[in-house]
Amino acid sequence: MPSTVSQGSISRGSRSAATPRPVLSLRNSRKPLDPPTHRATVQLVVRVPTSEAQLARCTLHGLIGDALGVHTIDIDRRSDLACLHVELDRRRVAEAMALLMRTLSCAEFGSVRRLDRAA
Repeated sequence: MPSTVSQGSISRGSRSAATPRPVLSLRNSRKPLDPPTHRATVQLVVRVPTSEAQLARCTLHGLIGDALGVHTIDIDRRSDLACLHVELDRRRVAEAMALLMRTLSCAEFGSVRRLDRAA
């Protein structure tokens, strides 16, 4: 990070009121902001028994945290299945699926659909 330091006397004993003090300037030290990038976001569909829907949701939140995007849960009472529609970064899909398979052996995976989102 570039900075500007003015040269002045460092010794306190020899410093007078007219002697300039070292000044640290952070002006122009920031990098210009990168242009907005697009990251590949996907919608992952996961089916679990209704009784396990909360565990599946908590498992995904534990893995992905705040990076977990929009998610909805559809409940089918006739088949006693919950269908989670989860948006997450494409690079995290394999990790999410592996964790769900370890946690919920009954998890079934549906389509993974690509969504384009501005980061």
